[in-house]
Amino acid sequence: MHFVGSRVRIECKNRDTNDLAYTVEGFTNSKGEYKILVNSDRRDEFCDVVLIRSSDPMCAEPNTGRDRARVVLTSNNGMVSNTRFANSMGFLSNEPLASCTKILQQYEFSEDQF
Repeated sequence: MHFVGSRVRIECKNRDTNDLAYTVEGFTNSKGEYKILVNSDRRDEFCDVVLIRSSDPMCAEPNTGRDRARVVLTSNNGMVSNTRFANSMGFLSNEPLASCTKILQQYEFSEDQF
């Protein structure tokens, strides 16, 4: 499921001090995709795309471990294209899917174990 208007941010941190050096935000389209223009080479910084806010209040909690994705934002790495792709990220639903109970039973788990 994709939500229009969910907010994402690129955060780049200094490799030595871990201080925030650069941020820029964007919003998802109807396909859950976003395009964010970074106007400068981020060379030796660590850059992550981070989930900020879902546009759906019923699916608003960032999924820990899937709430950010590392991206390399330099042209000094042998990559020809200026386009970068981040791994998928996601928010957790407030309500489990109807099929969850059946899947848990197949793996012999109970809902109390979660």
